[in-house]
Amino acid sequence: MKGRRIFFFTLAILLGIGAGLLFGWRMMPPKAPVDAPITSLRADFKTDLVLMAAEFYQKEGNTFLVLDQLAEINPEDPISLIGTSLTYAKQIGYPEKDLQLLENLLTQIDLEVYQQWQDQKGTN
Repeated sequence: MKGRRIFFFTLAILLGIGAGLLFGWRMMPPKAPVDAPITSLRADFKTDLVLMAAEFYQKEGNTFLVLDQLAEINPEDPISLIGTSLTYAKQIGYPEKDLQLLENLLTQIDLEVYQQWQDQKGTN
């Protein structure tokens, strides 16, 4: 008698899990957000993207392309984005190597290069 109760209890649990999964997969499948702008990312993700751009800059040395990439994240002011990301990276304890990459990127983009990039961006 006790074994029968345990069997039906286990069967009910399994049927409930199966019905829940079936409902979730068939009736209400998850949907990816539509039109989610990259500018709405959290600070940690933005910092990671800026770090990736800094790694790209170290490898390729193409300042204009890096500024184009950063403008995707912060169209108003990509330079401030680098500074903000550097500050955030220091606060949460990024490795020294990554901090150096961010600092290098920030120091390599001078006002003249930034102005040339803005002029070029305005003509496209």
